[in-house]
Amino acid sequence: MAAEIAADGITYKEATERRYQMHRLMIFIDGSNLYHETDRYQKGLRIDFEKLREGLSAGFDLVRTFYYASRPANATSEQEGFFKKMGYMGFKTRIKPLRESYGENGRRETREKGVDVALATDLVANGMRRSFDWAIIVSGDQDYCEAIEQVQSQGLRVQVSFYRHAMADELKLKADKFTYLDDLVGDIVINRAAPVEQQPAAAPVDRAI
Repeated sequence: MAAEIAADGITYKEATERRYQMHRLMIFIDGSNLYHETDRYQKGLRIDFEKLREGLSAGFDLVRTFYYASRPANATSEQEGFFKKMGYMGFKTRIKPLRESYGENGRRETREKGVDVALATDLVANGMRRSFDWAIIVSGDQDYCEAIEQVQSQGLRVQVSFYRHAMADELKLKADKFTYLDDLVGDIVINRAAPVEQQPAAAPVDRAI
């Protein structure tokens, strides 16, 4: 059977693909959340961020990808090198300092402060400027629900992509679409045989806004 032809002489399937590809996309990666939950998904697993970006943006007109993380006061050269490399690869990085404090038991603790706020602020600000048609948030944190609602009120759409074990139900309900990184893992992890820089180890932190 011959394919149905749209008004401009191409098939309806091709016309649909073209419309989809015209959708401008911004990706917002909660790097700290992703690092720790990747390690919980499989110990020692490391993400290839270029492959992650490529996999998530397939079929879209990618505008920009943001990466958010924390930097300890005594950051190693490996950690600093990783953040710099992310910038060279075209990621817009937002790196916040880790805060140190002492818990009730007198032990020194590190707390991540400001990463969630920075991501939510960029998401809403770019939504207000209508810089994208779709946004993809790579995180399982339910704290982004309010920001998602604000973006959606502008007629824009939000997808959440994260691990099945760590995606909050509230995020699934708020997002226009959600997908699981579990289904992409085989395509987005670092090839162990290749001499590729890996994301440096990060100290466990408590999330705080």
